[in-house]
Amino acid sequence: MDVAVLHDPLTGKSRRVRLTVSLRFQGTLSIEDNSGNPTIEIALSDLSFSRGGWRGDAITVTWEREGRTWALTVDDPPTIAGLVKDLPPAYSEQIRGWQKQSARDRRWSVGAQTVGALLFLLPFLLVIAFFVMRDRIVDFVVARIPTSVDSEIGERMYRRLAGSGNLVEDGPAVDALRALSRRFIPHLPTKDFAFRFEVVNDASVNAFAAPGGLVVVHTGLLAKATSVDELAGVLSHEIVHATRRHSLRQIIYDLGLTTTISWVFSIPEGASVTIAGAAMNLSELKFSRDQESEADAGGVELLEKAKLPAGGLQSIFEMLARETADIPAFLSTHPADEQRLATLEKLVSERGPWNVELLTIDWGAVRLDAETRLKQP
Repeated sequence: MDVAVLHDPLTGKSRRVRLTVSLRFQGTLSIEDNSGNPTIEIALSDLSFSRGGWRGDAITVTWEREGRTWALTVDDPPTIAGLVKDLPPAYSEQIRGWQKQSARDRRWSVGAQTVGALLFLLPFLLVIAFFVMRDRIVDFVVARIPTSVDSEIGERMYRRLAGSGNLVEDGPAVDALRALSRRFIPHLPTKDFAFRFEVVNDASVNAFAAPGGLVVVHTGLLAKATSVDELAGVLSHEIVHATRRHSLRQIIYDLGLTTTISWVFSIPEGASVTIAGAAMNLSELKFSRDQESEADAGGVELLEKAKLPAGGLQSIFEMLARETADIPAFLSTHPADEQRLATLEKLVSERGPWNVELLTIDWGAVRLDAETRLKQP
């Protein structure tokens, strides 16, 4: 039978050999090779068998001869099977026991390696799973946050604006904003928020909605808009961002992996403070394409209920998109590509013409008010 490795103490070398078991004369093991060495025959009674090999699935046979220890490693499975068949039961049963133990050890080793690999990979798998399911996780967290937290965040944001010295408290721009807000408020889909509409003296062409119903319009946008209809379109869009809690969702999204996962299990008492701190640059918050589409559709519906024209929502996006200078801040956070403008036009046309009650607002005075404030040191 092949194959085994003979460890020759005379030469200090190892070589591959063939084995033959004979049960005559109390049994012998014959070892022969092709190297010209004489055949070695050892009585079975002089042999000691033990488990060997790196994985314990080989058989080591040792014997003493002329004061030296010889060793034979049988690592070929068919050869081991032949030994089990040819050796006396006392030896073969022992080898079978080792084989069973080796099989158990291998199974345990594979299991242990698998568990170890999973434990090692678990953090990476969790991170991957988080990013794959991040939107659902964030939506779940937002749904668990009471709307009172939105209101508290909005109040904190208002106090911050009021303390900045840039809040505009009166004048044509504020009057126009208040008049428009009175048209929208009766038709808002939620009564959970106390909506507040404010003008901030800021040159950036922008507007944004904070959680809790705080809607802020920059004088830079008022100076750029060409009609009260365009302001109405911007307000309707931002109102929907607030009522659908888009701002809160994006803030939670930006808080990162650790915070979001921890809030899955429990919303801490100081959540409003954490969120308000993360909302420092709320005017730069970017929404997803789905959120923008939702705000467009909801904004058109709100304009219809308030009996205000929808053309302003289209025209202000188109006007800002034509800007040849730096991209206005409003477009950087609310991108308006051709597909979005086409979808918006379709939304308006599908709802058909509706009754419009025009507001009597001197838009020239509003723009002059905004431009004058922007020139102030």
